[in-house]
Amino acid sequence: MRFLLWLGLVGFATVGAAEGDTPVRPAGTLPRTGDPLPSLEEIQTIRKIMELQPERLSRIRVAIEKLERMSPDARADYATRLAKYEQASPEDRPKLMKEMRERGFSSRLLEHHLKTLSPDKANDERTRFLALSPEDRQEYVHKLAEKYAGELGKGKGDKKEDGKRRKDDPVAPAPDAAK
Repeated sequence: MRFLLWLGLVGFATVGAAEGDTPVRPAGTLPRTGDPLPSLEEIQTIRKIMELQPERLSRIRVAIEKLERMSPDARADYATRLAKYEQASPEDRPKLMKEMRERGFSSRLLEHHLKTLSPDKANDERTRFLALSPEDRQEYVHKLAEKYAGELGKGKGDKKEDGKRRKDDPVAPAPDAAK
C-alpha cells in the first residue's frame, strides 16, 4: 500500500516537472546564476586553494572577508596598490608591503584616537588630519603611536596564544635533568 502511494506521488511529481514546473531545490543550496558550468579559471583557482596549508587558507579567508566589506573606492585603491606591488622589483616588494601594513595600522590608530574624543572634536580632528601633507600625517600618526603605545597593539599578531615563538625570542633554557 505504501509503495503504491509512493509510486503515485513520484508519478505526479514527474508529470508536474514534465509540464514545465521547476523542481524544488534542496534547502541550503543556492540557485545557479549565469553559466551553468564553472570556468576553467574558477576550477584552477579552486584546485590551487585546495593545495594550500590551513594557515594560508585562513589568511585568505580573512582577506576575502575584508574585501567583501570594502567600499568600491577602497577596493579600487587596494587593487591599484596590489598592482603596484606586483610590478615592483623583488627588492622593492618588502618596502611596499611594509607601507601597506603601516597604512592599516595608521588607520586603526587614528580611529582609536578619534573614538576617545567627543563627536564634534573628532570631526574637527579628522578634518585637520586630512588637510595635512603625507609627511605631516605620518609624523602625526607616529605621535599617536607614542601616546597610545600600551593601549593599541599592531594587530592580531600581538598575542601569541598558540605557543609559537618568534625568531628573535630567546630560547628557554632546558630543565636540568641531573636533579
